[in-house]
Amino acid sequence: MSLPGQQEAPGLTESSKVLANISTSQGKKREEVVEDYSVPDEFEYAEGGWKAWMAILGSFLGFFPTWGFFYTAGVMQNYIAKNQLATASTSTISWVFSVYNFCLLGSFVFSGLYFDLNGARRPLILGNVMFLTGMFALGNCTKVWHFIVCLGILVGMGSGISSSPLIGVVCHHFNRRRGIATALAMNGGSIGGVVIPLMLRSLFEKSGYPWAMRSLGFLSTGFLVCSVFLAREDPAKLHKPQPGTLLRNTSGPSFVSSFLSYLSGSFDYKALKEPKYLFCTLGCCMAELSTGATLTYITSYCEVVGYRDEDAFYIITVLNALSIVGGYICSLLADVLFGRFNVMILINLLLGIIGFVMWLPFGSKGSGIMYAYGAIYGALYGSMLNLAPVCCGEISRVDEFGRRYSTMYALVGFTFLAGIPISGAIIGEGTLESYDNVIIFFSAVSIAAGVFYLLSKCFALQNPLKKSDSKESDFPGTLALLVKSSLRRF
Repeated sequence: MSLPGQQEAPGLTESSKVLANISTSQGKKREEVVEDYSVPDEFEYAEGGWKAWMAILGSFLGFFPTWGFFYTAGVMQNYIAKNQLATASTSTISWVFSVYNFCLLGSFVFSGLYFDLNGARRPLILGNVMFLTGMFALGNCTKVWHFIVCLGILVGMGSGISSSPLIGVVCHHFNRRRGIATALAMNGGSIGGVVIPLMLRSLFEKSGYPWAMRSLGFLSTGFLVCSVFLAREDPAKLHKPQPGTLLRNTSGPSFVSSFLSYLSGSFDYKALKEPKYLFCTLGCCMAELSTGATLTYITSYCEVVGYRDEDAFYIITVLNALSIVGGYICSLLADVLFGRFNVMILINLLLGIIGFVMWLPFGSKGSGIMYAYGAIYGALYGSMLNLAPVCCGEISRVDEFGRRYSTMYALVGFTFLAGIPISGAIIGEGTLESYDNVIIFFSAVSIAAGVFYLLSKCFALQNPLKKSDSKESDFPGTLALLVKSSLRRF
């Protein structure tokens, strides 16, 4: 049985199916309850086939250079701190990478709504052109402002603009297997995070910094051109808004007014009023801040405690390599056994715990500990990245996914803009004690992310703050409902 005016969704959850059979005499109550569960829609999903797998391949190729470079940020920061920006302070260099992270994550919002309405090709072309322009220009950078413009703005914004459609095309073709499909696509970035550091390390020594960056630019060109042709949306799932409800131009036909209207419609303010979406966004902000800052500073930590340069470099490589395997396995478990939110909650809690019990007390005791930490962290970190868009999709309609996902990551970008410099300020002069303090900060933020994802899940399954018929406060009942929701598969 379907809701009035709506076909039964193939991916409808069991709880929603039961609710859909409630008598229409309780229509208002029924609609309120359905809204609290994972969002069903009327679309059909291929769950495979030529177009679907080609879309995954296109996303994989697009993520290889854009997010592969993001995963090597720590290696890049460590290199330019010793060479091109050797006279700059740690906090100044941190601002370069803070701008890069902010532009990458914040610029999701520029392409999310456009993808929902028109598809992937144009935002992919724009993002790829910006990324490649910045990458080729990086070879000539020698000053802080050079790196802010080329790395922070061009490479960062180019990567972000292309990311929303690269994720969106996967969601268009997969629902039941979305976690696995997203893992396969985003593993392009993880593999890039293994290959690119090895490539740069070799080219820095043999060809020098300028040609190392240009060579990476040429390699990226081939991957990104292929991604434009392969990463295709399902036209049936493009959003068709009611006339006058989106992108309404109130100031005439000028380009500026049209652009401002687009930006206004791109950010989904209304979604932030939904507790399930708000807490999911807060969880994503905390998780991305913790992992991004860890990747940025783990190499410099290894040098401070006296490990070889090779160790600092290869620990990042091990971390990215294990993120490929761990990301796929955990995504498979999330799809088949435990639920996407449950796995995401557990991963973030574990990331915080291993920081407190492994990195903080034993990180300076030997490089072997850091290799082991990097391997465990990578396996969990890859899963966290893969499941972030899947969790957002779990509480969003597919034809609104791009807008809601890009809104989430726009806020993640602002978190990075403040969080990376805060981490740099905690590190200060770079003593071991200050690094211990920043490890505590990273780990606590990861645990907070797990708590926020748990709250998002509870609100998605059943709003624990709904007023009951009783006028008296029912705190034990609310607490019991929270516990019950937290144990359910979702």
